[in-house]
Amino acid sequence: MDGRNAGRDWRTRVSLVAFTQAGCALARRIVEGLEQEVTRAQVGGQRGHAVYEVAELVTTERLSEATGLASYGQDLMGWVGERFARGHAFVFVGATGIAVRAIAPYIRDKMSDPAVVSVDEKGRFAVPLLSGHVGGANDLARAVATITGGQAAISTATDVNGQFAVDEWAHDQGLAIVERNLAKEVSACLLAGEMVGFASDWPVAGSLPGGLAADDADLPIGISVTFDTARHPFARTLHLVPRATCVGVGCRRGVDLALLRERVRSVLASAGIDSRAVVALATIDVKRDEPAIRLLAEDLGWELRTFSAEELAAVPGDFAGSDFVRQTVGVDNVCERAAVAASGGGRLVVRKQAADGVTVAVAADEPQLAWPAVQGGLLSVVGLGPGAGDDLTLRAHRVLAESDLIVGYGVYVDLVHDLYPDKPTLTTPMRGEVRRCQMALDEAARGRRVALVCSGDPGVYGMAGLCLELEDRGRAAGGPPVAVEVIPGVTAANGGAAVLGAPLMHDFAVISLSDLMTPWDTIAARLEAAAASDMVVALYNPSSKKRTDYLRKACDILLRHKAPGTVCGLVRNIGREGQSWQVTTLAELRETRADMFTTVYVGNAATRSIGGRMVTPRGYDLGEGDSHA
Repeated sequence: MDGRNAGRDWRTRVSLVAFTQAGCALARRIVEGLEQEVTRAQVGGQRGHAVYEVAELVTTERLSEATGLASYGQDLMGWVGERFARGHAFVFVGATGIAVRAIAPYIRDKMSDPAVVSVDEKGRFAVPLLSGHVGGANDLARAVATITGGQAAISTATDVNGQFAVDEWAHDQGLAIVERNLAKEVSACLLAGEMVGFASDWPVAGSLPGGLAADDADLPIGISVTFDTARHPFARTLHLVPRATCVGVGCRRGVDLALLRERVRSVLASAGIDSRAVVALATIDVKRDEPAIRLLAEDLGWELRTFSAEELAAVPGDFAGSDFVRQTVGVDNVCERAAVAASGGGRLVVRKQAADGVTVAVAADEPQLAWPAVQGGLLSVVGLGPGAGDDLTLRAHRVLAESDLIVGYGVYVDLVHDLYPDKPTLTTPMRGEVRRCQMALDEAARGRRVALVCSGDPGVYGMAGLCLELEDRGRAAGGPPVAVEVIPGVTAANGGAAVLGAPLMHDFAVISLSDLMTPWDTIAARLEAAAASDMVVALYNPSSKKRTDYLRKACDILLRHKAPGTVCGLVRNIGREGQSWQVTTLAELRETRADMFTTVYVGNAATRSIGGRMVTPRGYDLGEGDSHA
């Protein structure tokens, strides 16, 4: 019995329903993606995230024949109710209102309700509607958004603010929450920036999350992981009980239910074991139909596990044997052997206790606890493309949707604000690059998923290199390591080229005319070399208020090797409101005013103006007999 998963099957069964043709197509994609997750887990043994097993995908009677999908019939609410009772998670592909009305009669308790996610038929937003933490709807929404390329609209406060979620952690670790109101208080304290104590009777692998302090009894509120809920290491103690024990019983035939209940209760209380720690009541198979045993398991919500005499006799260990018991049921001990067998070989923590014709023993598996794997953090350096919006890649969308915090130059953060209006942000002004990257690294080091946004591609005049340099320097100085990933974007050279036509069809160079970090002599030498080799040249940062003549100076260098009639182009505000462009010549470009929001293109000897567009032929043979189909 694995203490980390004792309260939850390692797979979550998911039922999906769609209501339109487009919705059914998207639902099929979601099914395929979720099934790939199961395969990956089976092959790789992953347990760091939820794994899903698709139970079924259904649609309306009207669409059933056309889509080849089964129908939920004429009663959607009834279909939902049956699966709700079985603990299925749900993905509704369609209007959120349909999902809300369908689940409304069955909502009972956040600790037991299954996950429900609604996703629009375009796959843009996956919304956890019910049981975000304990039921896993937040995780399911993230999985769906990853498959569709959309955004998981997570609204739970701890997730939005990147804080430790005690209810989610307890569920993932197989811990029963005893004082539910205190669980809310713990979350409120963490969100308010107040410290919360933590104590555990067992070690917890990993690093303590921010906001928790180990074994600080002076704190007014704290968390205790224990079997014994009578202990209060803090003034206000939230007890989390590992569901990791099994109770073994033996009894005379016809024993009274009240007597059996009292004997079990008394043994657990004497050992300091809360009844919520118990997952199973175990005995020999000849007692399977004993009314008191069966009813006690049902009343307490424990699984009833029974074993044959041969199975019990094969359990290794030192047990209190009895010849009478052996002669009666075929094995020398029932309660101790059954408890150990049910726990999967756990340790006997309470040996055989006999009274009034009842024997009771308790075995426990050692809980294997671990802090959330997000500790250590992740910094994603995200390219927004030249104007964000439609040029934002699906991968960039997913990373931004899953991030806890967006960091960047204020202008770039504003470009994605409407897409992620509820995301916390940190911004710096122009030329605050080092501070901006260090802020992002510091936040990631605290265990948060941070997205540092850059215009275009972060590896082309962006922040990717600086982040990697700063992370390496910090780690060398003894700081915590931070995982840094680079999410590529459409750089301005490519975005502007698409507006002009096809100027970059052959070899080209990209050169920035800004001399803030590169001396002008170096820039001039690169312009000379590119022009001498007859490459197409894309110019970034052609002019500014302090560099009003830099584009003219660059043109003078290029004109030493290129003809005045060389076809050129300019694009301003690429991908943004107010985008404009023009095709001109190198001689005319020398007299043209441009600014920092303009990207300039200077063609090679073969570049032409075709229908008012700038095209650099690759050199394909366009003879009449040539086919390129």
